[in-house]
Amino acid sequence: MKSTGLIVCAFVCLALASVASGVDIDHLLIRDMPRAKMVEKFGKLPGEKLTTDQLTEMATYQFTGDTLKMLAILVEWRDRLATYPRETFDSMLFSRDIWTTGSVADYFDESSYGQVAVTGDANDWYDAGKYINWGMDDFIALFAELDPIIDYSQYDGDGDGVVDAVCFLRSGNGQETSGDPNDIWSYAVSSYYGWGPYDGVMIKHWNTSPETRPLRDPDNPTEFLGVDPLNRIRVFAHELSHNLGLPDLYDYDDKLVTSTYYTPNDGNDHPMVDWCLMGYGGYGILSLGQDIPNHHSGWCKMKMGWVEPIVLEGEFEDVVLFNTETTNVNSLYMLPIDPSEGEYFLLEYRNRNSAGQFDKYDSDFCAYFWPDLAYGNDPLDRGLMITHVHDSLVPAFDEYRMNDGWPTYPHYTVAIEDAGYDPARDYTYNPEGRVTDSAQWWYPYETRKAAIFSDDVPGQSEFGPSTVPSSDGYNGPTDIYVRVDSIVGDRLYLYVNNPGGPISCCEVRGDVDHSGTFDALDIIYLVDYFWGGGDPPPCEEEADANGDEQVDTLDLLYLVAHMWESGPAPVPCP
Repeated sequence: MKSTGLIVCAFVCLALASVASGVDIDHLLIRDMPRAKMVEKFGKLPGEKLTTDQLTEMATYQFTGDTLKMLAILVEWRDRLATYPRETFDSMLFSRDIWTTGSVADYFDESSYGQVAVTGDANDWYDAGKYINWGMDDFIALFAELDPIIDYSQYDGDGDGVVDAVCFLRSGNGQETSGDPNDIWSYAVSSYYGWGPYDGVMIKHWNTSPETRPLRDPDNPTEFLGVDPLNRIRVFAHELSHNLGLPDLYDYDDKLVTSTYYTPNDGNDHPMVDWCLMGYGGYGILSLGQDIPNHHSGWCKMKMGWVEPIVLEGEFEDVVLFNTETTNVNSLYMLPIDPSEGEYFLLEYRNRNSAGQFDKYDSDFCAYFWPDLAYGNDPLDRGLMITHVHDSLVPAFDEYRMNDGWPTYPHYTVAIEDAGYDPARDYTYNPEGRVTDSAQWWYPYETRKAAIFSDDVPGQSEFGPSTVPSSDGYNGPTDIYVRVDSIVGDRLYLYVNNPGGPISCCEVRGDVDHSGTFDALDIIYLVDYFWGGGDPPPCEEEADANGDEQVDTLDLLYLVAHMWESGPAPVPCP
């Protein structure tokens, strides 16, 4: 820290900071804040003036250092005073092996397999005056205002001339858990140009998370108790992960509409549920009672370079898969489907009984299924998690790299194959005959536990062409077959048969409804798909009339021209 004798200078800088604090929304990316809220606050979506190259650069950014130095700036208001001292947060963020629920530093050490050490400092609580109308520009103004007393150069762990991360830890609750519009929504910000320089470094990555969280009433979890204890670390770890370069893996569509949490096949189908910190395992809407965060998914760890997947093509017996919580050796397998499309399955073993500190509990959905579900967490499922990935679905220059599905895209970029989600089996298949905490079959409820594959549960040990869900790719069958043979301690034993390459479903190009012939009904099908909320084509290859490997309105125009304007016929199937 700089000499406290310079504190007086901070107040001299206040006027200049307020003048220079206007937010350059057009060159920012903001994570976690719903689009509707951003439009409400700023009148438009951020990032509008970023070029494709700039967006790609920001979307593909990754922190590659082995020590991440984070500055935590604690902010309180005279009409919203903090409850806990600075020392509490310095310890909760940066200590090691002290907290029973783990610190942020503990979490990243475990999830990265010791490859990222989070260090830093928590400043004393800053008196921000009155709380009313406090916004993003006020946070940004603090960079210049606090420059006389903070040496920002101390927070550039990888030596790239940019502060690794800043966390504005604010007093009170977060709107994402309280639902109170007077609370600030937690979010993370990345700027292409940044702010500064301060002490020779720029600031490009920052986030804000709340001091406290509202407690639900155990006797009626749909209501709050009016008690706001110390926050958990998972929201801090989630927002910091954005600053490291990871995107959100939950669906942004209608995220605030609770009916989407239990409506199947709507625009918000929770592709990762709580199996990833970047899904609802770190966000909070579905994890009401969860104190210990779950790990990053294998996809996130692979993207960050923390684990290298082993590619399996062919037939393999007695494959050993180690639990992801404690090792990055033989703990992630990749089954290629269509390498040109970046489509593949990832296999990882999630083990709540591991020696790791995190990855222990399932989410608590009681506020949405009460009184069917009891208040509090359940142990996380143990078994094989299969993730279906289509990396090329969302372009790198997409504004927010969101894991959106319908209606933006026909499916998700990263989604769990839920072994417990069979539309043919409703809640009566549960042992209790109803929706309970131990339920595997929650249909027709869309939000479910996302059961994983295990030989402990009848009917949930196999994943193949004839199972539900099946091993089909997004363009047709794959003939991939995976079976969990046994689980012993930190090891899961598998049989894997991956013949290699997708089996084409394409028989007649232009046959959008997969009826066997091309006719006007196929054009109607596409129109309903694009604009009427209809189902995606059963075989995307057949809907790709012009053969450009995309299904879009150009295919519709192509088919219309062929049927009524003597245009060229759809290109032949492979």
